[in-house]
Amino acid sequence: MAAPENWTWWHEIRPSNTKTKASLSKNKKHLLIHPNENAKKIFQIDIESQLIPRSDLVLKLNQIQIIGTHNSYHIAPVPQVMKIIKSVIPNEAVNISYTHRVLTEQLKLLGMRKFELDIFHDTKGGTFASPLGPVIAGLKNWKSFHPEFDTESMMSPGMKIIHFPNFDFRSNTPTLKAALSELNKWSSKNNLHLPIMILIESKKTIASAKENKSTIFNVDDFRQLEKEINEVIELEKIITPNKVQGEHMTLNQAIRKGAWPLLAECRGKFILALDNEGEERSNYLKLHPELEGALLFVSSPPGNPESAFLKINDPTENHAEIQKRINQGYLIRTRSDSNLTEGRTNDYRQMNLAFSSGAQYISTDFPEKMPGFSDYNVQWPDAKVGRLNPLFKFDHHQVILEPENLNSQIILRQFSLKTPTELAK
Repeated sequence: MAAPENWTWWHEIRPSNTKTKASLSKNKKHLLIHPNENAKKIFQIDIESQLIPRSDLVLKLNQIQIIGTHNSYHIAPVPQVMKIIKSVIPNEAVNISYTHRVLTEQLKLLGMRKFELDIFHDTKGGTFASPLGPVIAGLKNWKSFHPEFDTESMMSPGMKIIHFPNFDFRSNTPTLKAALSELNKWSSKNNLHLPIMILIESKKTIASAKENKSTIFNVDDFRQLEKEINEVIELEKIITPNKVQGEHMTLNQAIRKGAWPLLAECRGKFILALDNEGEERSNYLKLHPELEGALLFVSSPPGNPESAFLKINDPTENHAEIQKRINQGYLIRTRSDSNLTEGRTNDYRQMNLAFSSGAQYISTDFPEKMPGFSDYNVQWPDAKVGRLNPLFKFDHHQVILEPENLNSQIILRQFSLKTPTELAK
């Protein structure tokens, strides 16, 4: 079937349990069969073909920029609880007075392609099911003031999405699995979307509200985190450190040599990263030394074997540093605004510096205007989803980042083949 102008067919082998290994040649025109002593004489292989923009054969993951939300789940506390917060930590009350749309609307209506989730590991369940803030505020039937609160989900063990327990606890998605399910459901129906970044910040591990003991995430907590991710998003849809590293000695060596995947290889997929540094990062690296077998990238010092993603939040102070690191091959997350400061004064200086820095992931609390608060709004000049990174040179006229129709035609073909006695094309 002929592809439309500026489009092409992209072919991938679907995972299978066959003992005969097969791969596609670099130009995707030849099927390579790798014989195995234990392979059956006849084996089956599935090849998935999809229409993609032709520019995907040239553009790489690190050569685009996308905008996403900071604390993507956040809903501002109700006025009665906010009053309590103001009386104790007034500055914090000012900083948390923002509310985001549900994740699906952020994807569909606002063009967000980066999300940030804060997680607490509730190992026994129920720890966050009865927040104290509404009780102290004297709210009778407090759940009627919090229609989004999912008691059933909060009673079950697992990763809970909360900014700050008891007071700043409102979330448009109660658990990590719920958030990932929502994102993955939209992704499956819109398989031509640009790769979605999910930045996860591990907060605390808490056994129960009664014990009132909390610790940072340890190796077992991170193991459970990955288990929950795997239960929702199939591995084939995750751009993992191993996939980027390929045959290189280290992940850092790979990205410095330009090994980030083509957009053709990562449309409709996710890339996950750990926000934490310090001891939490060390614990994750104990689980996956140098990120071998890991699901998440980590923000490690440049040059470390596992370093590929960097969190550099302030583009004003670090504009030159961000550009330097991008030219070395790193993925970078920065912020266009923080603590609602830029929104209060309609100050676009930090946003403009974030854009021109070339940072691939730009985080904001203002994916849209906040009526009654600010007209400040972070979006690309043409209001499209993503743009070409200004630090790279392209032929702009033939690039398609996200087409209007994100649901691409997919053709699945099954082949029954005879196992060759030696490597065959």
